[in-house]
Amino acid sequence: MRFRSKGTPFVVAFVVCTLGVWLGCRGDEPPQNMRGVRPFMRMKLDASSKVLEGLTTENFRLIGEGARALKKMSTAEKWRVSNDALYRQYSAEFTQRVARLEEKANAGSLDGALLAWVECEMACVRCHNHARAIKIAVH
Repeated sequence: MRFRSKGTPFVVAFVVCTLGVWLGCRGDEPPQNMRGVRPFMRMKLDASSKVLEGLTTENFRLIGEGARALKKMSTAEKWRVSNDALYRQYSAEFTQRVARLEEKANAGSLDGALLAWVECEMACVRCHNHARAIKIAVH
């Protein structure tokens, strides 16, 4: 891996944020009707791990593989845990961001892929926060 002094703080911040989100989401207990989704969520984390590994090692193939897996999953029925307008908006935003991530990986742009991944993570966290709010409102 080449050392990039100007990008190092961003990579470190990204890794810390990603680990924080992952650890924060691990303990969430899904509602009863979501229990079958847990393996699907694990697949999302696995694809995200590929992206993270690719970003930290400048392996654009891995970034692209993770992005393609996430893009494919975002069209699956199990992805749709709600049909309200705000959830659909967050989901569409994530799908657009992950498509941009794939484009940047294909172009070999580390900075572009890193920025696209941060945007993916932001969309993901907003959507998960909304899904938890729906869960609380239902119960």
